[in-house]
Amino acid sequence: MFSSSLNQTPPSLNAGFNSSNTFGRTRELNTELLEKLTSTPVPIILPPSLKPEAKYEKYVNQLVGKAIMSAAIISKTPGKKLKNMLLTQKGLLIKGNEILQLIDYISKGTLQSELISISGTKYIITTVKERSYYGSNTNLNIGGGIIIVVLDKVILVALYPNSVPMSESVPYLEKFVLDTVLN
Repeated sequence: MFSSSLNQTPPSLNAGFNSSNTFGRTRELNTELLEKLTSTPVPIILPPSLKPEAKYEKYVNQLVGKAIMSAAIISKTPGKKLKNMLLTQKGLLIKGNEILQLIDYISKGTLQSELISISGTKYIITTVKERSYYGSNTNLNIGGGIIIVVLDKVILVALYPNSVPMSESVPYLEKFVLDTVLN
């Protein structure tokens, strides 16, 4: 009597199978059920918090080109997560701690006296304007530089390559900011 109860499988465990489960027998999957489940498309919808900010993404895509090799737009009021701080970027891999450090330096007014790290590359500020900071890559073999523009709600960070002089990239970026709604 005891051994016969061990060989029986509760009906709920057999729901997706065609044959019963006994020792020495194999089970077959219910292919009809599997086909029905796999043929039904499941839409993947990202919640608004995970979608990139479309207008900022548009600006960065327009900006990056000949004079600017990469750019990012950062919120001046960061949240606890990277997606709340980094609104969009192109050509960069900015880390959360780099964003927090940059925002901290700007809020303290010490950006011009600090070594800035963006995507692991170090930059030093050489010129300070009313709302803009211009700097150079500390690795002179690579060259190029950084332009940071502090706006009402966001911070624009742009990098220019060694092949483009600062005298060309800075006016290009400043004109871009004046001509767009970023201002």
